Amino acid sequence: MDISMGQVDEKKLLLQSYFSRNGVLLCNNNKELPSLFDVGGDWNSIIALIEQGEVFYSKIYKSRVTYLSHDFYYLVKPYKQRADKLSSGSKELFEFINTAGPVNTKEIKNRLMLSAKLFSSCMDELFKELLVTAVQRDETMNQNWSYLLMGHL
Repeated sequence: MDISMGQVDEKKLLLQSYFSRNGVLLCNNNKELPSLFDVGGDWNSIIALIEQGEVFYSKIYKSRVTYLSHDFYYLVKPYKQRADKLSSGSKELFEFINTAGPVNTKEIKNRLMLSAKLFSSCMDELFKELLVTAVQRDETMNQNWSYLLMGHL
C-alpha cells in the first residue's frame, strides 16, 4: 500500500507542530518519552524533516534512536562532540565520514573493513556525541524503512 504525498505532508505538519513545542522524540515506543508514531508521524515524514535540516537523528537518549529538533540540536551540540571520549575506531570512522561527505553504511563498512558489530558500536558513539547524523534517504527498503546517508554537520 503506497502512502500518498498528502498523507506524508499531513504527518509532516503534525511532526513540525510537535517539534515546535518539544525538542526530543524517540523513534520507537517508550514509557518515558513520546515516539514518532505516538505523535502521528511516520518514517517518510520524519525523513522529509531530516532531509530539510529541521530534525536531526541521534542516539542521545539511552542509546536509542532519538530525533532532535533543529533548536534543541544546536542548543545541546556545544556540550557534546567530545571527540576525546571516542574509541580509536570511532575516531577513524568520524574522519572517514567527515572527509567522504554523506556516505552510506555499505561504503563505510567496505572502505574501513568493519564488521557489523564494530560498525554499530562506533556509529553509536558518534551519534551519542552528535558528531554525525543522518542527512538524507539512500536506498528505500519499504514504506517504513530505508537506508540513510550519514554526514557531519
